[in-house]
Amino acid sequence: FGSSHLALGIPQGIRPPSPAAHQRAPRLGRKRAMPSFKNEIVVDCRGHLLGRLCSIIGKEILNGKHVTCVRTEDINMSGSLYRAKLKYANFRRKHTNSNPRHGPFHQ
Repeated sequence: FGSSHLALGIPQGIRPPSPAAHQRAPRLGRKRAMPSFKNEIVVDCRGHLLGRLCSIIGKEILNGKHVTCVRTEDINMSGSLYRAKLKYANFRRKHTNSNPRHGPFHQ
């Protein structure tokens, strides 16, 4: 430390930062995108509820993402199987009252 520090009013125990201290070393390689900005998403469906998973996946699809679902055989469905069958039968029964040939068509 020289006398210039005392003239500037800097205590002797503290050094001023060097001019190159604020410069960062250059990064090597490619910059990676943040995970939320990737165009393709892979979803592990094991152990998730069907309706909640569908709403999350649907939102990602509406945002323009490509979604791949894996381990879909292990999705949990809440409620009884009988109730699920009744809801699906009710869905299949719907058609246009004025002209049933106009759809919607369910196979």
